Amino acid sequence: MQCNNVTTIPKGLLQLRDRLSSMMDSLYCDPKVAELMNTSMGQYLNGHPFLALAVFVFGAMATVPIVIFLTFATVTFIGATVGFVLLEVFLLSLGGVSLLCVLSALAILSILVSLVLGACYITSYNVLNFYYSQRDEEAYGKPEV
Repeated sequence: MQCNNVTTIPKGLLQLRDRLSSMMDSLYCDPKVAELMNTSMGQYLNGHPFLALAVFVFGAMATVPIVIFLTFATVTFIGATVGFVLLEVFLLSLGGVSLLCVLSALAILSILVSLVLGACYITSYNVLNFYYSQRDEEAYGKPEV
């Protein structure tokens, strides 16, 4: 029995490795990445690739909860603002309707008081006019018509 344990790498996998290598080279040529790699943190992460991968994975995974929280905070703020505005509109409408009712009642009351005072004035005017006309008739006699 002959054992042939020769491992060959598929052509597609080699092409993928070449593309990833060229992408990494272009990434390292970026001025911002080069500036980061010149710092002490960049050099430390370059020396510890597993830690760099852990930091990258943590950063990538932390963005989703942060975005969800910021979306929740924004929606809550907008909802509270809209709710506050609606509450204010409701309270102002309620106050406006109450004011309208009070002013309408005052208008009706003022009309009724005016009618009563007008009736009192007309009645007292006619009573006094009748009284003084009777008194004048007794004093001066009946005028002839």
